[in-house]
Amino acid sequence: MNNRLNSVSLFSGGMGIDLGLEDAGFSIRFAADNMSAAKETIAYNRPSLPLYGEDIRLLTGNEIRKMSGLGRDEIDLFVGGPPCQSFSTAGRRLSLEDKEKGSLVFEFARLLDETKPKAFIMENVKGLLSASVKWRELPYNNNGKVIDELHGSLFRDLCKVIQEIGYSIGFKEINAADYGVPQTRVRVFLVGYRDGRSVTFPEATHSRDPSIFTPSWNTVGQALEGLDFDDSYCVRFSERKAYYLKMIPEGGNWRDLPEELQRESMGKAYYAKGGRSGYWRRLSFDKPSPTILTEPNNASTSLCHPSENRPLSVRECARIQTFPDNWRFVGPGRDQYKLVGNAVPPLLARRLGCHIAQEITASSSINSTKKTGII
Repeated sequence: MNNRLNSVSLFSGGMGIDLGLEDAGFSIRFAADNMSAAKETIAYNRPSLPLYGEDIRLLTGNEIRKMSGLGRDEIDLFVGGPPCQSFSTAGRRLSLEDKEKGSLVFEFARLLDETKPKAFIMENVKGLLSASVKWRELPYNNNGKVIDELHGSLFRDLCKVIQEIGYSIGFKEINAADYGVPQTRVRVFLVGYRDGRSVTFPEATHSRDPSIFTPSWNTVGQALEGLDFDDSYCVRFSERKAYYLKMIPEGGNWRDLPEELQRESMGKAYYAKGGRSGYWRRLSFDKPSPTILTEPNNASTSLCHPSENRPLSVRECARIQTFPDNWRFVGPGRDQYKLVGNAVPPLLARRLGCHIAQEITASSSINSTKKTGII
């Protein structure tokens, strides 16, 4: 008999959140993603896992139950991170006007309604909180801080839909470094329960400012320790990028170049007021990594190895994301970077999963006791 809680996953990608939930005691019963590399990666690592590989907008709750083998009220947790490009504060935040990606947060809500799990987790970028239901010609700064009547309207609509379905909902901006991940990755997590209970989040396990109760953030050096053999894909810097990065010390960035080279290498970006910390960035063994991205060889968001003149490899990125070494990423190298960079770090997912499992189990125990007439 399987006493583990059951979870189903949408927008599964590299399955970071699912691996963490497995460690927290959940049994992953269904995955869905239509990216070729994601499908290949899931099939390679979990060949027996039911996988839906078509357009999520064609998926139904009945199909999820059929493929997962789970009956009514047997889905404990529903998880997913709809594509976030439409809500990122970088670029044109098209929101719902991005027909391919912007509306997928509401597809998550639709399938939540059709499957009625006991709880859900949705993950996304911080820009989801301020995104509009429609794109408008406004001069967003680098932090997306333009405020008008549409500011946050998409998020408000999403919360309203989920509450009308019958779920409580809470959200929190979480820095993965606060939960032991060697990376200062900040994302928004939405959590809710069908029984209407108030949403809480697990206490942080690590801190920028350590104490006798809370250790310091973990570092890149700790993440890469023992990685003696790495045959994973590693993209290259162009000759121009490598020329400038060779001059950057460990833990440094563009500010460590002579002023004339700063202007020469950055062009118009040199005169910008913000958003430049990633230019010509070399990581430090003694600090957490910044957010692991999908393209570590970009000049403005470089993830240069601390001591070598190259970007981080796929496996090094996966280590910093806390993927286990036995989890293999499949497909073109650049797609492997996307799978790693878009994933929820498994260690963070485990912390969330343990907390939510306790909530679900406590709720089930109370309901069982009520039925027996004890209280």
